[in-house]
Formats: sequence, C-alpha cells, structure tokens
Amino acid sequence: MKKQLISVFCAATMACSIHATALTSFTDVHPEDWYYDAVNHAISNNLFNGTSATTFSPSQPMTRGMFVTVLGRMAKVDTENYTNITFSDVPVTAYFAPYIAWANDEEIVSGTGNGQFSPDAPVTREQIAKMLFTYAQSLQINTSTDFIPDKYYGYTDYLTVSRYASQAVSWCVNKGIVSGSDGKLNPQGTATRAEVATILMNAEGILNENEPAEPETPVSPDEQPAPQPNPDNTDNETTGDNQTVTDEISQRPTGRSVVDEYGGYWDYDLSNATFDAINDLRERNGLDRFAYSLQVQEWADIRSKELVGAYNDKLYDAHMRPDGSVFATVGKGCNTENALLTILPGYAQENLNMWYASTGHRENMLNTRSKTAAVSAYVRGQKIYVIQLFNILTVEELNNL
Repeated sequence: MKKQLISVFCAATMACSIHATALTSFTDVHPEDWYYDAVNHAISNNLFNGTSATTFSPSQPMTRGMFVTVLGRMAKVDTENYTNITFSDVPVTAYFAPYIAWANDEEIVSGTGNGQFSPDAPVTREQIAKMLFTYAQSLQINTSTDFIPDKYYGYTDYLTVSRYASQAVSWCVNKGIVSGSDGKLNPQGTATRAEVATILMNAEGILNENEPAEPETPVSPDEQPAPQPNPDNTDNETTGDNQTVTDEISQRPTGRSVVDEYGGYWDYDLSNATFDAINDLRERNGLDRFAYSLQVQEWADIRSKELVGAYNDKLYDAHMRPDGSVFATVGKGCNTENALLTILPGYAQENLNMWYASTGHRENMLNTRSKTAAVSAYVRGQKIYVIQLFNILTVEELNNL
C-alpha cells in the first residue's frame, strides 16, 4: 500500500529553464542574509536554480511540483527511467513529470484525489515534512517516533498539525530539519524558496545518515551506585520571607489505591521507586533531579489508565488520548512522556532499563526543559501500564493554576 502523502514544507515557484547561476551574481541574496549559506548550498548542489540570470527570489513560494523536483534532484534521480505518468493534471512534457513519477513509484508521494497531483498548488510546511519523512523511509532510515520528542511539543501550535503529518513533523523537528518561527510551526502555511533551501541543507546529513555523534555518552543505570537520597525526605524550599514548596516528594501517595470499577488500581510504591530511579540516573549524568508534583501525579494517573485503550484495546496510539487529542492535553505544561507496558510483579529498575535502552526515551529522561515529573503505574489483570510524565512548570507554578 502506498504511503499517504500530500506534499511537504515550503513554497517557491521558479522557472526551471533558468540555468544555474553563481550565487555572487544574485542581486537579491547577500552575505548578511540568514539564508545566504542555504541558497549557496542549493545552487552549488544543483537542487534548484535562480528565477532569472540575476535573481533567486528568496521570498517566492514553492509549488508541489517544484518541491518534488528538488527532492528528486537531491536523490539524483535518472529521469529517463520514469516515464509512467499516472496523474491526469501532470503533462508528460512538464519539467516535474519524471520526478513526480519517481516519487509516486517510490511511494514518497500520492495524489490529491480524483487522479490528480495538483503540481501547481503551493506546498505547505507540514506537507514538506511528510515528503521528507517518507523519502527517509524509502532510504530505510530509522524514522521511529515511538517516544515523544520534547522539542515538538514546545511549539504553541503543535495541535494544529494535521494528523496525517504529525509523526513526520515531529520527526523533522526532533532531527533539526525544520524549525518554527516565534515559537510556532505554522504547519498549514507555505514556505519560501529561501526556507526550502534551508530545510534541504538541514536534512542533508540526516538523509545521508551522517548525523554527528553525541558529544557525551550518558551514564547508564548500572554504571555507578545511585546517590543517597535526602535522608529526611523533606521538601526543598526557597529562601526568603515567603518560602514556597519546590518539591512535594514527601506528600507522595504510597501503597495501592482502591480497586476501580474496571478492576484496576494504581501501584504507588512501584511508581515512586521508578521516579526515584530516574532521578538517580539524572544525578549520575550531572543533571538536576526532577521535582515531584502532586498535580503532575494526578495527570500521570489519568494517562496510565488511558494506556489500557492504547495497548490492550488498540483503539489509539499510545501517546494519544481517547478523544483523539495528544497526551499533552491532559494538563498545562506537560511537554513529553514515556509509556511502557509490562507485567506483574513489576520492578523499578526494569522500567528504567527498558526506557534507557531506547534513545528517544533516554533523551526524555535526561531532558533539561522539564522542571517537574511523576510516574504512574496502573495495574489491571497481570498487566502494568506505566507512564512517565514530564512538565515544564515548577511546583509553585502548577499550584497557582
């Protein structure tokens, strides 16, 4: 089955008959411009050309047909091998025809319905992300987003990303291929030729699997003995006349909750042990411990129970909610989470090790944006549904909501 795709992230119409021009001859691109290096990269790699002998038109939008052409040029497609045009609105003689045929054959793109491709329609930012995502999959690059990348949910408009493109946009953001403006992704907006050039320059290393190595290997859960916790288990407090609680760890629930109407219960001893193990891991990696929040615990308890519908009943994705919204709608400031399904009796170290073994989950545990967190383990039958929920707000800010 062909992967669903409509198109991907920028906008720029250009006359492809114009021959490549030296960047220095473009009167509308200057060394001080933020897109100067990206345009230079696009021109020197023959991805796309100027709109005239002397202009690049960096602010001009890009069409679907043009973006597929640029993508095909990046892939160094032999256009002579692709002559089967299946879309009624793609003329055989059009410059983009063989590239659209290639992308369709490789299941990188699909049409817009009724046998059409809409090559002259402006391509949206989320469509560009989707195209790059499916192109990466065609190269057998690992595009897994089983974890929830922290960066994606830092944008205020992530909920406006279309469902078909959410995984693609999340992957592109997490990999540094696309970035927003003023804290927004603007997924349905078009992008300029300059923005497309920047995206392609950012994507080159990822698509060639030349990603830089991590500067430092995280300390594993077993490499060093865990530091001793606060012996009196008291709350940390700020100094001054008006002291405010910054950690509610001494108020955590313990033991098991009452059994609910579905025969399930929350195991707070397992939750607390897992939370402490995560904080010990952070200390071994030179990071501050997460503050515990009763409010985040309440939200985490909601999310762990919702995992039953995801893991057991297969009704929605693990990081989605029953109403179709993403996990972060459970509470203000929730920016990332890890989910896990295990079986009784359940061990904190096992939970930590399973998350640590996944790059994405490990990055979430070691993220530096979150201030508070909580772990919830919901038990139903022999299965344990575990959520690790992170929040960018402090305990004080949460208490003032």
